[in-house]
Amino acid sequence: MMLRLVLLPWFCLAVLATDAQTRPANSGLYAIWYRDKYELLDVPYIVGGQIVVQWHDVAPAADRYDFSSIGQELKKLRTLGKTTTIQINGNLKPAWLFAQVPHYPEKLSVQVRDKAGTLMYWHPRHREAYTNMLKAFAGFLAQSPDRGALIGIRLNFNAIGTEHFPVPKDAQNLAKWIVPPGAQLGPRWSPDEVAAYEKAVVDTFVEHLAPHAKIFVRNNVNAKIAEQYRSLFETEKLGWFHTSSEAEPRSRGLERQYQRFFDDCRSGKTVGYAEPWASAWGDHGKTDHRSCSPPQWNYWRTLIDLHCGVSFLALYANDLAVAVTGRYHVNQNHYDEAKDRRGYQQEFEAAFRFAERYVGYHASPETSPGAWVAFRENRVALATNVPSVQDRQLSSFTGDYNFLMERLPDKTVGVHNIGPDNQRQGAWARVLAAGDNLELRLDVRFAASCKGGKVRVTYLDQPGDMAGPFALTAEGARLTVTPKGTGRWQTAELTLPAGPLSVGPSGAHVKIVAGPAPVYLHMVEVARN
Repeated sequence: MMLRLVLLPWFCLAVLATDAQTRPANSGLYAIWYRDKYELLDVPYIVGGQIVVQWHDVAPAADRYDFSSIGQELKKLRTLGKTTTIQINGNLKPAWLFAQVPHYPEKLSVQVRDKAGTLMYWHPRHREAYTNMLKAFAGFLAQSPDRGALIGIRLNFNAIGTEHFPVPKDAQNLAKWIVPPGAQLGPRWSPDEVAAYEKAVVDTFVEHLAPHAKIFVRNNVNAKIAEQYRSLFETEKLGWFHTSSEAEPRSRGLERQYQRFFDDCRSGKTVGYAEPWASAWGDHGKTDHRSCSPPQWNYWRTLIDLHCGVSFLALYANDLAVAVTGRYHVNQNHYDEAKDRRGYQQEFEAAFRFAERYVGYHASPETSPGAWVAFRENRVALATNVPSVQDRQLSSFTGDYNFLMERLPDKTVGVHNIGPDNQRQGAWARVLAAGDNLELRLDVRFAASCKGGKVRVTYLDQPGDMAGPFALTAEGARLTVTPKGTGRWQTAELTLPAGPLSVGPSGAHVKIVAGPAPVYLHMVEVARN
């Protein structure tokens, strides 16, 4: 590649100038886990939903399959003009499989819902049963008249529950497994057995289902498997997905998943689908710790997904309902806008509207409605869902979240939990010291194609002597922002002249200059007309 850059610079420049990418079809916000809240699909910024069935339901008997529930839901969504993913989960395995495969008489994961216990997923018969079901599902999809409503199939391994693989050391003792009459015990659990099972499942999805639909592969998949199918990821035949989106990665180990989005999706090589780990309050069966308020967690979770290049951004129905009805009632967490009056409803709505505006445009600078940087700095994940501080030390996602614009090196410092907690912005921010500058550089293709618009800066309007005026400049235009002392996050707006945005001597397109007082900054957004 370096040789080509040296020998053919004109070719590379031509590609940059002409090879504009379009926003992936059906990019947008997807409602999930809505069940009794089907009306949420009518929300204007929701483009699709979710089809979920259990392996138990589609394989009622050995070698007999029934995908009619999927077909009915697919037709319903297509009639509504919505698109969807399909997922066949493994929380409930076929009951007949317990007569053919050894099982452990306890649930080895919270995801296991079979009363009899946990099936030996690495057993050859389990693998055969699962891959046979997938092949039958491929045949069903091939003949479905409603397949056009499908954006992709989520690749579930359905090993332990839907998502889990590890077997506790005590349960690795084969003597503790129950072997049904006529069945073989099978091998001892090991990482090699896990890898073999993973490969068999991925191979089946690729060979049999990929011809009929995009496959969203879990982004924590074995690295060897990811490399095996690298060409399919780089040609968008395979996409990535995870169910782990949070305001920031909860551990260094989890950063790998976000990094796959960042490397392959943000670049435009393929597409990504992201589901949150839990609700904005932390609810997903149990309740996780939250390091900031629900409006802030909800908002920053969407920002990191946009930063990573996600095109299909899933929203828990319970979070979406806050924007629609103003109410949240799950486990011990309760909120009612009519009674509590903290403004959560408008904050959730604003977060979703912002995400709707940008989702899918990360690799389309010529057509993106704007560019932005959300200011942040953090090196240890703040939520304590991983107890070890050492494990929570982050290495990659420590700075700003950005979208077609970046902050140039400066002296700003990061802060967290700043400003009112009933506003969505203050989970993180950066502080520009008195008299200092903050400079931002746009993607060159966005800047060249921007024919006027607005520059918006969101800042904490500090009260009294803590505040002072600051200047926002871009393309020869200047705005002096004078704080009013409200103590809340406010947004000021600078109108840009009609024409491409030129870069200044320092390489920046936008500049903020602090006056006699520090400035607490959340975001700068350049929105085209």
